[in-house]
Amino acid sequence: MRNPKWLLLVNTAPVLLFMAICYGEFSIVHTLLPAESLVLWQRFGMVLGLLVLVGAGYAAVRLVQRQPLSALYSIGALLAYSLLLCLFTSNGNEVLPRSVPRWMVPTDLLLMAWTFLMPTLAHAMLGLVAKFTPDDQPQHVGANVAFAVLTPLVWLVVFQVMGWLVPASWPAFATVLFVGAWVLCTLSFFFFLVRSVYIIAQRQTGFWAESQLVWKVVITLVLPLAGLALNNGVFWGSGIGEQSGIFGNFTSPWFYLLAILNSFLLCVPSPERPVPRLLLLAGRSALFGYTFYFFLVFLPFLPLSIPAIVLLGTGFLLLAPLLLFIVHVRQLSVDVAVLRQLYSKAVVVGTLVVGLAVLPLYFTASYWQSRQALHTALAYVYTPDYAAANHVNAPALARTLEVIRTNKTRDWDFLTGSQLPYLSAYFNWIVLDNLMLSDNKINDLEQVFYGPKDQMMNALPVGLRPMDRSNQAAPELRSVSSSSTYDARQQAWVSWVNLEIANTDTTTRNGEYSTSIALPTGCWVSDYYLTIGNRQERGILAEKKAALWVFTQIVNENQSRDPGLVNYLGPNKVAVRVYPVMGREPRRTRIQLLHKEPCTLTIDGRAVTLGNAHTAPLVAAPVATPDQGVVYLSALAKQRLPLVQRRPYYHFLIDGSIGQRWPLATYEARIAQQLIQSLPHAAPPRFSIVNAYTTPLAADADWRQELKRHAPTGGFFLTGAFRRTLFEAHQRPTPTYPVLVVVTDNLQNAVLDEDFEDFSSAYPESEVFYVLGADGQAVPHSLRRTSRQPVAATGVGVRATAPAVRAWPNATQPQTYLPDNGQANIVLGAAQAVPSPGAIANNRWLAGLLLRGYSQWQSFHPETTDRERVPFIQASFRAGIMTPFTSFLALENDAQKAALYRKQAQVLAANASLDTMEENPVPPIETPIDSGVCLLLVAGGLLAGWHFRRAAQPTA
Repeated sequence: MRNPKWLLLVNTAPVLLFMAICYGEFSIVHTLLPAESLVLWQRFGMVLGLLVLVGAGYAAVRLVQRQPLSALYSIGALLAYSLLLCLFTSNGNEVLPRSVPRWMVPTDLLLMAWTFLMPTLAHAMLGLVAKFTPDDQPQHVGANVAFAVLTPLVWLVVFQVMGWLVPASWPAFATVLFVGAWVLCTLSFFFFLVRSVYIIAQRQTGFWAESQLVWKVVITLVLPLAGLALNNGVFWGSGIGEQSGIFGNFTSPWFYLLAILNSFLLCVPSPERPVPRLLLLAGRSALFGYTFYFFLVFLPFLPLSIPAIVLLGTGFLLLAPLLLFIVHVRQLSVDVAVLRQLYSKAVVVGTLVVGLAVLPLYFTASYWQSRQALHTALAYVYTPDYAAANHVNAPALARTLEVIRTNKTRDWDFLTGSQLPYLSAYFNWIVLDNLMLSDNKINDLEQVFYGPKDQMMNALPVGLRPMDRSNQAAPELRSVSSSSTYDARQQAWVSWVNLEIANTDTTTRNGEYSTSIALPTGCWVSDYYLTIGNRQERGILAEKKAALWVFTQIVNENQSRDPGLVNYLGPNKVAVRVYPVMGREPRRTRIQLLHKEPCTLTIDGRAVTLGNAHTAPLVAAPVATPDQGVVYLSALAKQRLPLVQRRPYYHFLIDGSIGQRWPLATYEARIAQQLIQSLPHAAPPRFSIVNAYTTPLAADADWRQELKRHAPTGGFFLTGAFRRTLFEAHQRPTPTYPVLVVVTDNLQNAVLDEDFEDFSSAYPESEVFYVLGADGQAVPHSLRRTSRQPVAATGVGVRATAPAVRAWPNATQPQTYLPDNGQANIVLGAAQAVPSPGAIANNRWLAGLLLRGYSQWQSFHPETTDRERVPFIQASFRAGIMTPFTSFLALENDAQKAALYRKQAQVLAANASLDTMEENPVPPIETPIDSGVCLLLVAGGLLAGWHFRRAAQPTA
């Protein structure tokens, strides 16, 4: 422990990491900090940097001199870092004032300080113990034990004496005395305690050697098991299986089993023979990770052990990981010293290193397997390759989702922890890329692979769901105006839409305005402004999920902040949100639109016309990007395409999930009856069995026999079946088209998207699909909106005459079919190859066309999302054109913008299917308990109690 190499590792690395964390948080919020806080940040940073430089420099010198660390260094480090921690803790509210929104500082700096600076204190303490406890001199255990036992009593006496002697008029002096006494007593207590255990562990003869098994069992087995039981609530009636504890979720039986195994390996006598002794070293080193983990977890809480012992009696259990750590380290050092005489250094050190790596590698491999299972499932459900067969490890996915659910528990108070300290963060880093998985996606994954669950139905799409404001009247659109200019260089219109928003109820505070706007084909959002105070704040074009996260965090503060958000809800629909709208004060916002042709928008029931048909010529010919990859077809240009009438055919999607009440063979009569009603000249029907996967039946197969042989399994993933079927119809245009018929007894058991509007180019004839229920009636539904709800229809089944469609580019070799609806369309050229972001031109409208073409292409090729989305998001930034992957966000101050850019970088580096927030955001608790403050809850409570006691004493 006096080796300078250990000082360089234990002192420099954690402190530098803590300084990096502080710098990252300071770079976000420094513009919000008052002058007093900036001074504190500067002073603490300088002191911490100086301590690191002095410690690293001293260690380097001693390392060159090949000399151990001196006792003076250990004493200086103990006092310096103890004083720094006390000052940092007492000035926590000044370092990071309450006025700074906590969502901008996700890291608890106080908790991080105690976590990353305590190893330095621990190393200095162990070095001091080693210095004053040489192996070649006799040491007395009794005196050290007595000093360690008496320290809490002395601490209590000092506490009482200070309450009697210190005048009430000296509160600052009393606080200094209290903190000073607490620090000195704590340091002396741990010095004598650690020294006692150190002496006991090295005794080879005498009482402690003869009773070695007894005290080892107490330290390695009794205390750890008692600590686990106390943490998990066994003593007050909860116990294993409650999934929560005082300091973390250590309720798994594996913690108890590992404690027993670790105790056995440490207590079993060391064999004389070399091979068993080497194997025992391997076992002891393999479980050292268990010992070190609990030592690391409880290290920040060690200063609370003395008041916990005084007040609670069971506080000594906080010391169990420390005592176990000392015994375990001592045993490993003895084993290594003995084995070095029997084996080469490489063998002994190799065995030790491999053993130490066992648990870290196990958890890393386990978490990586969880990552693979989750990301494979996410890819299958949300970014599938429709042309490939997929398989998901369902058991591994179930275990992973269970851990994610546990980690998602909102524990505002660390005293009801349901996570594993450090390990949960490590899990989230490896598995979730430091993001999250929303409850809706967890429910979907469970329902897809394991069967029906109660669905979380959403009335509004994500991005258009305002927070509950106690049923107050929502702000409304007061006025809307527009201005349009034709840009001859772009051959497109540049229009501004100006919205003025106000409350209908002037007593409304912090109201949120939200609306949606349907954009015509060929219209892009190219700029955004929000009036904040007396200035117009330009919106930042940012990644969509990051922008929505920042907007929601600001709104959840329920304070006077000024964000405005514009984002896509669907292929041609955008949401506009402004917060807050207060009292009589109107809010004004402006949206710039680039559009190829004049158009009319409807905003909250008000029509606004953009452009003038007499100013610019009509678009009569196709307009393509420079690489011919994306083509805009105006309504006039589309009218010149040949009309084609295709033959329909039934594609039956048969529910093969475990949610079905009856065998699949019962569907036979229902399907046969529907086939009798088939249209003349209809193409042969097709059949697919749908559960977690979609299994097409061979064209010449006897579908009746297939139904009888199929065993129901998994959930009813109807979204996947729809998209795979429509993908095939879109990718391979033929003279026939599918009419989707879902055969099920309960559509509510299906995992089904709200709409399939992004696949609209795959069903140009009709948006209708049918649900063939138990009554044998084919009930029509819409693929374009509210797919679960039936739609009105005059007849049952497929209409008598299929509507004609337009063939692009010709009827001989069509690449796609377009609806004959008199509206413009965007099609992909070059055999529907992926558009290239390198083809972005100086013409912003053409850049928007290219980005829109990519979005359309990506809908049918979601498997490329993780590979292609970042280049196209960056292309969106360069062009200044909003896409379904990006949003415009207007923010009030630089700190919010810095937080946005940090979250954006995090999202862009993560899996595209992961989330930054829940789909159904829950308003936060108004006054959450800060976990860093809870770190000193006991000591702070004692100090407050002492002051209250002084105030309650009668004055003379």
